[in-house]
Amino acid sequence: MYHKPYYGLPQISQPSEGLPLSPAPRSPSDARSSRSGTDEAYESLKRRILLCELAPGEELREAALAESTGIGRTPVREALRRLVQEGFVDVRPRQGYRVSPITLGSVHDVFELRLLLEPAAVELAIQRAPREAITALHDLAHAQYVHGDQESYERFIVDNLDLHVRIAEISGNQRLAHMLRNLLEEMQRLFFLSLDARDSSIEQMHEHHELYDAMLAGDVESARRIVVEQIEQSRQRVIDALVTRVVGGTAPPGLAGVSADPRRPATRS
Repeated sequence: MYHKPYYGLPQISQPSEGLPLSPAPRSPSDARSSRSGTDEAYESLKRRILLCELAPGEELREAALAESTGIGRTPVREALRRLVQEGFVDVRPRQGYRVSPITLGSVHDVFELRLLLEPAAVELAIQRAPREAITALHDLAHAQYVHGDQESYERFIVDNLDLHVRIAEISGNQRLAHMLRNLLEEMQRLFFLSLDARDSSIEQMHEHHELYDAMLAGDVESARRIVVEQIEQSRQRVIDALVTRVVGGTAPPGLAGVSADPRRPATRS
């Protein structure tokens, strides 16, 4: 499996011993160990959600997750609470946790936010970044994946996120970069669900080539236009893939409100 640190998170080490449910008073070193266990559980569960190993709508049981991660129920419980705060996990009264479902409305919401943030980020990057900061994007802009290869999907998803966040970072506006990273991270499971639908690797690589060339040429108008076109094409790829899964009966249970007609208003949940 590909071991590049995922979505900006530290690389996950081998699972540690689980913590007892009712620990005795701990020394400072014990407290550090507990925090590390919680972080490890959080990183592991978040990665599995973003890669759809834990599917949208899937029920999450603390005991089963503790057993599968080998980390322990207390860190798993704390990790689930963090994921609830970030919107990746829902709490249902008297029923426990589940992976947050995907609705067509939420898909449109996140793509609308991209349309607001990314054209501004690329414009500022062209205006402010030194040429060497733009040329440093070359390898990320030429990344592609092998259709049907899950490991290459993961590499491509990481590189794709890095490319768009790096553009925001070289704009000099770190708040913008932070907002865009959080948004794109939230969207990773959408991208992962869509990669198997059809082979669009060459198409996406050409989109990134065009953007890179426009940035290198200092062409703000073309770069903004290319970004908007890329986002709209990405939105359509995601919607087509989700609808195909629903119609074909291969969708996870949490693809709520996805209609066979993507133009029809979705019911938000």
